Amino acid sequence: MVEQKKLKYEDVVIQNNLKFLNSLRIKILEPYSDISVNFLNSFSIELKKDKNTFRSPELFSLMLFCNRKNILKFKKKFKNDQFRIGRGLVFHVCPNNVPINFMFSFILGLLSGNTNIIKVSSNVSKEKNVIIAKIKKVFKSDKYAKLKKSNFFIEYNHQKNPEITNKISSKSDCRIVWGGDNTVKSIKKIDAQPRCLDINFADRYSLSVINVKKFNKLSKLEIDILARKYFYDVFTMNQMACNSPHFIFWIGKIIKEQENYFWEKISKIASKKFKFDDVHVMKKYNDLINKIMNIKLIKKIKMFENYLYLVDVDENIKNIENLRGNNGIVFQIKLKKLDEISQLITKKCQTVTYFGFQNKDFKNLILKNNLLGADRIVKIGQAFEFDLDWDGFDTIKSLSRVVNIK
Repeated sequence: MVEQKKLKYEDVVIQNNLKFLNSLRIKILEPYSDISVNFLNSFSIELKKDKNTFRSPELFSLMLFCNRKNILKFKKKFKNDQFRIGRGLVFHVCPNNVPINFMFSFILGLLSGNTNIIKVSSNVSKEKNVIIAKIKKVFKSDKYAKLKKSNFFIEYNHQKNPEITNKISSKSDCRIVWGGDNTVKSIKKIDAQPRCLDINFADRYSLSVINVKKFNKLSKLEIDILARKYFYDVFTMNQMACNSPHFIFWIGKIIKEQENYFWEKISKIASKKFKFDDVHVMKKYNDLINKIMNIKLIKKIKMFENYLYLVDVDENIKNIENLRGNNGIVFQIKLKKLDEISQLITKKCQTVTYFGFQNKDFKNLILKNNLLGADRIVKIGQAFEFDLDWDGFDTIKSLSRVVNIK
């Protein structure tokens, strides 16, 4: 029996039941329609008015992303000589560990021209509340009435209420699933329409590489800048997101003083910028102890108080897929050549952030070693810059269909 839960956000989230599905009229648009672009820009303006946005890196990044100027850059890059429209109804199953992910998923469905049902994280989050409040406010404008009637945000426990997931799946033209491998597998087992397209953003890991030859030449001020960028890559979302780096590979022989300064700087930034509570500290410490007991190839651990734990790992390690940090645990390995990381980049590798390399270095690495992982390769500091090309998918094209008119 479906759990009858009084849901929040009355004008945005559907309350109590799914009766709306019976009368749902699917609206489709062309990708990057004016109403979609304008809606996101209005949402960005509302975020800009809220002081909470400037206290949260996640909200601040979201505000910048939804700005009209930024969206139009994507539209300009969208080369399309064909007539495209949205696929229809897109069901978004979003993760609980990244509370604002639901908004980025919604953006994908909106810009590709679809009607959307978005399952919002059930975790308590200030950022989530701010986003829902702003969506609710923008939806009040008459010019967005069409979008309000075709986009629904719901909140429920899909393990306790599989009936909800089953019913929405039966009507969906596409399902976007974000989460761990088990979540993806469970959704795959649920029947959908024969032509329903599933786009699965499953469990991934990410890493960083630094060209030591270039790093050794940096001034202290330049290291300060790089350290600040790396701090945001690591500490945003408490390393819970798939694009959070857990490993750093130093390629070449490093000057020890430079390395120490880099990590000390990150620790100082964390002490000022990251909010550590007892839960963070205990989870971090227990996680580290567990890894020490179970992983034989850990060589040395350096603790910068509770802000940063730096773990040296033997270069002979064969698999790093499940060696993950949290709240500032970073694993590091020193290698001689970039090619040596190829055996550690598996299909599960999502993002590689880098410093001191060129694009051609990574193209050669991928082609020479037949790499099936690493779908994003961006500079350090850009790990959380959302893109409409994600996990190897051109999402706008994937979520829209071509109508061949002759």
